[in-house]
Amino acid sequence: MINKNILSIGVIVVGLAVIFFIGRDMLLSKLNPSPTINPTATFQPILNDLIRLENPEPNQFITSPLVVTGEARGYWYFEASFPVRVYDADGVELSVIPAQAQGDSVGDGVNWMTEEFVPFRAVLEFKKPTTETGTLVLQKDNPSGLPENDAELRIPIRFDLANWPSDSASGGCKVTGCSGQICAEEDVITTCEYRDEYACFKTAKCERQEDGKCGWIPTEELVACLGAVFQGEVQ
Repeated sequence: MINKNILSIGVIVVGLAVIFFIGRDMLLSKLNPSPTINPTATFQPILNDLIRLENPEPNQFITSPLVVTGEARGYWYFEASFPVRVYDADGVELSVIPAQAQGDSVGDGVNWMTEEFVPFRAVLEFKKPTTETGTLVLQKDNPSGLPENDAELRIPIRFDLANWPSDSASGGCKVTGCSGQICAEEDVITTCEYRDEYACFKTAKCERQEDGKCGWIPTEELVACLGAVFQGEVQ
């Protein structure tokens, strides 16, 4: 009889201990939930099959304007573009602009409605940051707003503060327009169709001209590039 009582007490004690620990774990899970994976923090191997960055490279020294190029699958875009952002090390957004698809022209637009890779380009301008490092973020356009459709590629960058261009160097002119095809004093909003001659302005110099207006410096390289494009269109 004594042994049966001891056994019964033991079973009760074990049962209470199990209930205690299960209840404690449930309570702790409510108070301190496990961290969830941000849907935008897609693993790099997966992103390599969605978007590939050509310029800049990780930890590359950069200044403004920053030309961003690469290729992404068609479903990374929406209406042929997706957001590109630059942040400093404190998380302050320095600039944001849509990267524009630059593929085979279809009418006046670009064939971005495909599962294949489509080239993109963006030109970001921003003031000299206060930190030496920052982050370039290429976001998948998500018109649905659903978190499960979010994705982004984050690239560490380094600001070349010692060689940062001053406003006087360009006379207060800036590269602007959707494809970086305009040289002006202020930001200019343009439509985002792409033309072959826009590629000629990628390495062109935007400075104030003798007439006091902002414009592209007609270097031999720029003139030759534009001439080749227009000659090809005539033919």
